[in-house]
Amino acid sequence: MAGKVEIATTTHSTEEVASILSEYTSARLLKRTQLFGGYSGSNYRVDLDDGSAFVLKITNGYSAEHAELMCQTANHLSEAGYYKDCCLPIPRRQQHNDNQEQDQRKFRFVSKKEKKGVPAFLLTFVEGRQADAVMRERPDLASAVMRGIGGGLARMHIAASGITQEEARRLKIRWYQTDGGCCDVQDQIDGKVLSSILNCIDEKKRDVFLNTFYNTELAALRKEMKLAVTVKEGINKYDDKEETEKNISLEHGICHGDPFADNVLVFSDTGKLSALVDIEDFCAGPVLFDLCCCAIGCCFKQQSDCDDGSTKYPQVLDMNLLKALLKGYCADRKIPQIERDHFIPFMRLTLLCNCSWRFVKFNVSNNSDDKDTDDFPEEAKNSYLELQHRIEYLRDPEVVQQIKSLLLAQEDSTTN
Repeated sequence: MAGKVEIATTTHSTEEVASILSEYTSARLLKRTQLFGGYSGSNYRVDLDDGSAFVLKITNGYSAEHAELMCQTANHLSEAGYYKDCCLPIPRRQQHNDNQEQDQRKFRFVSKKEKKGVPAFLLTFVEGRQADAVMRERPDLASAVMRGIGGGLARMHIAASGITQEEARRLKIRWYQTDGGCCDVQDQIDGKVLSSILNCIDEKKRDVFLNTFYNTELAALRKEMKLAVTVKEGINKYDDKEETEKNISLEHGICHGDPFADNVLVFSDTGKLSALVDIEDFCAGPVLFDLCCCAIGCCFKQQSDCDDGSTKYPQVLDMNLLKALLKGYCADRKIPQIERDHFIPFMRLTLLCNCSWRFVKFNVSNNSDDKDTDDFPEEAKNSYLELQHRIEYLRDPEVVQQIKSLLLAQEDSTTN
C-alpha cells in the first residue's frame, strides 16, 4: 500500500495525547481511553471538558503525506454532504507563525506533534458496536445490519459520484491507481503481486498456486478492471482500443476501501447503522469494487456438513445476508446494468486481491519484515486457501444463477 511502511501499536501518556490535541482544540483533556479491535495503529477516545468526545488516531506506519491524503479524501465526503454515516477528520486550529502556517497549508488535518513525529489526526467519535460482533451475538439482527451497511455504502458512493482522476488530483483525494486503495488492485494489474509470488521459496506450493489458480484469475482481473478506466485512460493504460472504443466504464466515487463488518459500527439493540469507521483505505475508485468487497467480506458462512459428512465447498454465501445488503444498497442507489453484469466477476477479483495478499504475507520472505516465513504456523501459511475456495465456489453455475436472481429481484423492486 502506498505510503505504508509498517504497522505498530504503541501507548501514549495522557500528557502526550493532550499535547497533540492542543493543535485541534483549546478544550482540556479529561480522559483518554485506548481503543482496540477494528482499529489500526494507536487510537484513543478522548473526552474533553466541554463535553465533546473524539477519536485521536496515531497512524503508525504511514507517512504524514499519506495520512493527510486519507483525511482529505474523507473530508471531501463531508463537503459533498455525506457526514452522518462515517467518522470524519477535524482540521487543525489556525496557526500564527510563518513556519506553522506553511506547515498547515500542507497538512490541514495531520499533526506531527507526537514525540517521535508519527503523524496523527482527530476524528469525530460515533457510538456503536462492531457489526460482526452484533451479527454473531444476535443472528436475528443480521439482515438489519446488512441492510444498514448497504445503505451506508450507497450513500457514500453517490456523494461524489462521477469523480475523475483529474478532479481527485486537484482536490488532493486519494486515487486508487496511483495512491493505493481498493485492496491495492493496481498492484495486481501492474504485476507487482505476481513478482512477489514468484519469490516464494516453496517451489511446489508456488507453482501449484500460479499454474492451477492465480494466473487464470489474474487474467480475468485485468480484463474486468479495464472497465474501471475511462476511454482516454484505457487507451493509454492498456493500449486496447477494441475495449475502450465501446465507450463504457464503471462509475467512480469515494470508496471505503475496506468495508468489512469489523469496520462498521451499529446499534446493538436494533442492528441499525451507526457509522462506517476506519478511513485509512478511503479512496476514489470504481464503486462496484467497494460493494463487491463488502459482499465477499460480510456474506460468507461456514457450510453445514452434508448427510455423508462431506462438503463441496468449506464456505458458502449466506444468500439472505447478500439479499439484505443489496436491498439496503439499492434503496439509495440503483445498481446500473453494467455493474449487475460484472458483479460476480468483481466478487472474484476482490477475493483474489485478499487471497494473494495472504499468500505473499505468510509464504514469501520480506527483508523489511522482522518475521521469516518459517515463523508462521502452517494454518497461517495455508490461510489463502480459504479465499481461493470462495473464488472457486463463485464459479459454480448454480451459485452464479442464485446471485443473478438476487440482482434481478433488486432491479425489479427498484423499478416497480
